Amino acid sequence: MLIFFYRVISYFFLIISPLIIIFRIFKKKESIFRFLERYGFYSQPRKKGRLIWFHCSSVGELLSVVPLIERFESQKKINQILVTTTTLSSSKIFQKLKLKKTIHQFFPIDIFFLANKFLKYWNPHTSIFVDSEIWP
Repeated sequence: MLIFFYRVISYFFLIISPLIIIFRIFKKKESIFRFLERYGFYSQPRKKGRLIWFHCSSVGELLSVVPLIERFESQKKINQILVTTTTLSSSKIFQKLKLKKTIHQFFPIDIFFLANKFLKYWNPHTSIFVDSEIWP
């Protein structure tokens, strides 16, 4: 029953999300060029082969895994590394990093069909979720 309410609320927010994103673009908290990534339209291609996916909520989590990402980049068995974040500031930090195999995409809105679309497209071999917050 709880999952039903979660999905109803999620779909409500999906319906109003374009208004939220427009507001965030005006506040300079969203990229006008990349907001479609939130809906499962990707700006980077997926390369064939082994893909490692890191999901980092924001800047702190991203910075904490940079040494690990750099180590993975040196491994020939890994063809591509995907880093997803939820904030514009973390994407700006990512752009300053000198990574060759690693790309950044915004994490999609947390709706079943968008998450499913994301997973089918990227099809990661390994997924690593980085979180620095503790939720009681």
